[in-house]
Amino acid sequence: MRHFKFFLIVLICIITFSGNLFAYWIWTPKTNRWINPKYSVKDTPKEQFDWAESFVKSDDLNKAIKKHEQLIEYYPTSSYAVMSQYRIGELYFKKGDDLKAFWAFQKTIENYPKTSLINEIVAKEFEIANSLFNGRRKRFAKIPITGSRKTAELFEKIVENEPFSKYAAESQYKIGLSYLRENDEEKAKEAFEKVADNYPKTKWAEEASYQLIVFSTKKNQRITKDQSHLSETIEKCKEFKSTFSESKKEEQINALMENARQKEAEKLYQIGLFYERKRESKAATIYYEKIIRLYPETSASKTAEEKLKKLK
Repeated sequence: MRHFKFFLIVLICIITFSGNLFAYWIWTPKTNRWINPKYSVKDTPKEQFDWAESFVKSDDLNKAIKKHEQLIEYYPTSSYAVMSQYRIGELYFKKGDDLKAFWAFQKTIENYPKTSLINEIVAKEFEIANSLFNGRRKRFAKIPITGSRKTAELFEKIVENEPFSKYAAESQYKIGLSYLRENDEEKAKEAFEKVADNYPKTKWAEEASYQLIVFSTKKNQRITKDQSHLSETIEKCKEFKSTFSESKKEEQINALMENARQKEAEKLYQIGLFYERKRESKAATIYYEKIIRLYPETSASKTAEEKLKKLK
């Protein structure tokens, strides 16, 4: 009797709530499972796309993104899937989540490489990467970002996507600057060399070439015995002046070249002085004369002239 009462109570509960239960869940032969219409996918990709966009109008961007993600999951080969993936990037950007926006745009290119949206995507990716590089749009604070190295990765993707777009040369240059900010001189140098090699007729090649000369100058400061690095700096300066004859950096280049010439003359003088102290006058004379011949404008040249007078 007690069991019968329990069974009766359960039965009443089922009858009472079954109306509500089945009002929210239906069986679909297409998916072979129970689904809740509230969370189901529309019958066509267009309907699903329009449904997702309806949440944008009501400013529910999170739900709009979810509905676009559903479209991609259920209609992956539809042309609307491409648009949905692109829209996800736009919606994340609208939310201020720049990194998610960038990678959503990038996913459009990677999953749909033949998309006609590639130019628009690269433009938006560049806008995001450049904003992060310049320290703007910091509403992505929920996601930690090691600025410079992260932006280098973004710019690298842009160059990879469209190596000859109008954003490629600047992106390649900013890869170098991003690594430079991280004190990764090897990767920075490699990036600048690619600018000079791949985009020689752009203003970014001029900027990159200047950075490479600065690298060479820093190298000279670290190396005191090897004369070849000073010669390398001087040659790079000459090449720069020849290639970019109207450069606004002419004054800086002249200063760098003059500094390198002064140092090279000074090192030659020290070698001459070494031989003079060893009483090897002929060897000393060779180095003093070389200074006068190659670096007549330097202070070392004047000192070398005085030395030669005494030696002779």
